[in-house]
This record gives sequence, C-alpha cells and structure tokens, in this order.
Amino acid sequence: MVRLAARYKIFLHAHADAEALDRIFAQDPEARVLWAHSGFDNPEGVAAMLSKHKNLWSDLAFRSEHATGGKVDPHWRKLFLAFPDRFMLGTDTFTPERWYHVIDQANWSRQWLADLPLDVAENIAYRNAETLARWALGSRRR
Repeated sequence: MVRLAARYKIFLHAHADAEALDRIFAQDPEARVLWAHSGFDNPEGVAAMLSKHKNLWSDLAFRSEHATGGKVDPHWRKLFLAFPDRFMLGTDTFTPERWYHVIDQANWSRQWLADLPLDVAENIAYRNAETLARWALGSRRR
C-alpha cells in the first residue's frame, strides 16, 4: 500500500497505532499519512508522532476526550497550538447509523473550536483538510 501511494501520489488514511506508522514511514519517509482517530493515543503520544513525522496529519474522528462542555482540554490545547497545521475534524460515518449523529457532532465541534484561537480553529475545521486535498490533486497533475 505504501508503494502504491507513492507511485500514484496519494496520501494514506491509516487506521494504525504508532508502531504501524513508524513502519509506514520506514518504507517511505516522504509518505503523506492521515492518522485515523489520532491512533486513539493520548496527547503526549500524538505529539511524539507528529514531531517525528513531518508528513503526518491526525484526524479527530470518533474522539471526544479533547473537549468537554465547549472547552478544550489543556493537554489537547497545547497539542493543537503546537501543531495547528496537522489536525482535522472527522465524522467516521462508516456505518449508516452514524449519519444520524453528524449534526450533533458538528454542533459539538463548533463549541469547542470556538475555545481556540480563530486561525487554529479554522485550520482544524477545514483548512488542513483543504491543504492535504490540494496536495493530492496537485501531485496527480504532474
């Protein structure tokens, strides 16, 4: 999969733990990887992986511990501020019943995003995803 992604200049969306990510980047240090659910890792583990791999992005799909009551957890805040260009929202709608929760999830996400600086919130909400998509589209045109 890593070789195919490099050949066709696409990013990988890895449902993986930190060890598996290290293996992906060992095969191709220039791979671009979106880490599904941020590996369900804690903020310190996510920070370590983002520091280690420059082409790693983390999605926040199906996670909720990063915010409560419209406020971002201090450990996650530190992480979002340290890596404002590397996180993005996600919905994880792989089963039809999860589609019923998209509106509630969007409303909840708007609440905690409002607790961050506007530029960081906009990056997480949509800009980082746009950047990754633009890279993928631009890479294939070459």
